Amino acid sequence: MRQTILAILRRATGTAQLRQQVALLEEEVARLLQAPRGSTAGSRHAALERLARHADFPLQAWWERSLWEPVVQLAVRDHVRPGDIAFDVGANAGAFALQMSRQAGPRGTICAFEASPRIIGRTQHNLLQAACHNVTLYHRAIWNRSGDFVHIAEGSHLNDRVETGAGGIPVPTLALDDFIAATGLTPSFIKMDIEGAELEALRGSARLIAEGRPIMALEQAPDDMRCHELLVAAGYLAVDLGSYKRITRGEDFANPTGVNNVLFVPEEKAAASPYLDPRQELVAKLEAGAFTRDAAGGARLAQPMELPAGRYLVRADFSAQGRDNEVYAGVEADGETVFRYHTFTAFMAECYRDWVVQLDRPGRIVPFLRFLNGSDATLDWRGAEVIRLPAFDTVAPPLVF
Repeated sequence: MRQTILAILRRATGTAQLRQQVALLEEEVARLLQAPRGSTAGSRHAALERLARHADFPLQAWWERSLWEPVVQLAVRDHVRPGDIAFDVGANAGAFALQMSRQAGPRGTICAFEASPRIIGRTQHNLLQAACHNVTLYHRAIWNRSGDFVHIAEGSHLNDRVETGAGGIPVPTLALDDFIAATGLTPSFIKMDIEGAELEALRGSARLIAEGRPIMALEQAPDDMRCHELLVAAGYLAVDLGSYKRITRGEDFANPTGVNNVLFVPEEKAAASPYLDPRQELVAKLEAGAFTRDAAGGARLAQPMELPAGRYLVRADFSAQGRDNEVYAGVEADGETVFRYHTFTAFMAECYRDWVVQLDRPGRIVPFLRFLNGSDATLDWRGAEVIRLPAFDTVAPPLVF
């Protein structure tokens, strides 16, 4: 029991979440203490496991800053407005459905889809905790046709995927075209992250793509451009949300080996989209000597850099080969972390050196890389560039969120 409690607390992401988990544990323990004398240790353990299944991956409170996939957060921020209809395909723990819910407001409608039997309870728990009254959650695998069944393989984290031959309970499929025809809900924006099943989902959305023309944020691997090809053929343009560069082929990605988040915009909406404005203005080049280094090898800008409000790309310049470590890397503004990646140094150096920051007011920024565990003698920190994205100067933030 002690290990179960500790495991739950370790997964919490902040002080508020720790308090929330303690309260949930207190409720469960009180319920167990009231159980009949004949209750077995097995039934008590099952009760704790039930709690762990649904509450072991809590989100931040809706009024607190979220660092969950920040580049996608900005795309949601810029495209979901009060009264909108938006879809979260691959809702996972519910972070983006929660964000969409707050931005669409009481007259908006959010449809969230999660296929994994292992994850769906967590999604439901987090959306209820956040009081997302305008979100409807569906336990369906978005696919090329409705009425089939697929099996879901568990990933190493919350990254379960459709896999032929996987065990477990079969999950029914749903084509978005069929869902829209049945509900009359046509989204203006879709976030889709379903661990490699995006192509099948797009094949089941042909009418939506041709007639509804939503803006879409999708995961895309540079070595599999089939989603890109399908959407470009349908009259869409693509932008890498990590680097804000146009994507016309796999070689255009700044991150050539991992997965990238890509914004797809219909051609007829391109002129109004700041994401398709190619201007990137160099504000400052911060040399290695401008950063302090700690004993583990981490780096931090010694003197905060003052910037006016706007959107910026901080492009870190470093290489590393270490894998037996854990780091945070990103940007602080006025003492608060506003952008952060979390992985090991070799992967960070290969895939995540572009950090996008939105400042809604003038601020003092500090780029950083900080070790949580271990160190890396191969880390070669060479500095960073700060680049302004002027097209976003006229993009208003959500009025209420």
